[in-house]
Amino acid sequence: MCYAIPGKILEIKDNNITVDYFGEKRKARNEFFALSLGDYIYAQGGFVVQKVSEAEALSILETWKELFFKLQEIDEKLASKKPTDLYESANALRQKYHGNSCCIHGIIEFSNYCTSSCLYCGLRPDNKKLTRYRMSINEILAATDYAVNKLNFKALVFQSGEDAWYSEERLLEIVNKIREKSPCLITLSIGERPFATYEKLYDAGARSALLRFETSNPKIYSQVKPGHSLESRIDLIKRLRQKGYIIMSGFILGLPGQTKEDVLNDIKLTHSLGAEMFSFGPFIPHPETPLAAHPRPALESVLNTIAEARMSVPQARILVTTALETLDKDNALRLGLMAGANSLMINVTPEKYRRLYEIYPDRAGIDTPPEKRINSILQLLQSIGRAPTDLGA
Repeated sequence: MCYAIPGKILEIKDNNITVDYFGEKRKARNEFFALSLGDYIYAQGGFVVQKVSEAEALSILETWKELFFKLQEIDEKLASKKPTDLYESANALRQKYHGNSCCIHGIIEFSNYCTSSCLYCGLRPDNKKLTRYRMSINEILAATDYAVNKLNFKALVFQSGEDAWYSEERLLEIVNKIREKSPCLITLSIGERPFATYEKLYDAGARSALLRFETSNPKIYSQVKPGHSLESRIDLIKRLRQKGYIIMSGFILGLPGQTKEDVLNDIKLTHSLGAEMFSFGPFIPHPETPLAAHPRPALESVLNTIAEARMSVPQARILVTTALETLDKDNALRLGLMAGANSLMINVTPEKYRRLYEIYPDRAGIDTPPEKRINSILQLLQSIGRAPTDLGA
């Protein structure tokens, strides 16, 4: 099963193409491939990420054909009934603006070293109980090859703590080699780096950045991220968007002192920054941090925020975060998707490192092999009529 559906090129105008699959027409931008009318491609986030042979594309489309319309029918039925609560209203809006598409990203967490002493994060340098690791460039490339060429992911997030060992030169080598050997939508989640470095990484082929601002309240920000500036964080996000990065951003729910008004302001700020994907999840305390005793928020409050974000910004892609799944490992993913979300991530970090990326304890999905997790998620998506695809912006 592929985590996108191949489309046939109907029109090419400069770097912009129009593709068709099953009568659905979508736009995408081509910046990496020599393409002609009639070619088949995969796209993620509105960018062409792979060119695929006609024979392979037709085989996949034949496999999808019956299922695609069946899933649409299930989703439309679930979303079309008269809404009786906030979640159903949000889900109806999700269906109206996005159909039944659900973005599936893989995530590779390649280092748990971090120089930042954020009060809420288990990767903070003061956590002496954490076994630290850094994946070598070859390990990162091998994990990427497996995720793209064996598991069929078309979009990957490369995440680490703020680890200066990965110099600009090393990061550029990683991006260049991924583009060469395992093309996909490359999302960087590497924290605050000089904008000049992000510029070079974009020019090398990275096209998306996951950089949350955590809270729109400057007072809370200064308390939980000592030594950091909310203003500089927001400025970097704005500059990344101006460069052309797809922005994935958002906040943490349940930080000390956070009010309902703060959460509404968080949603507004995420939208105003031009984020194409909203990423927010509950605060989960880590025992080796200063906030170890602070309570986690209720599952309902996170679901309400997903629904409120959907109602406020109908066109947004909204992620069900691993932190939300951790609140209720059996039900949270489904509940989040039915409350208006339409995106998720699957951890494809090598097994020997997966548990060590401990921003909070007992994360959902880290003990499940990726293949098994993929199968269970695809079964869930089919049960609610969602197609694992993201063909256009």
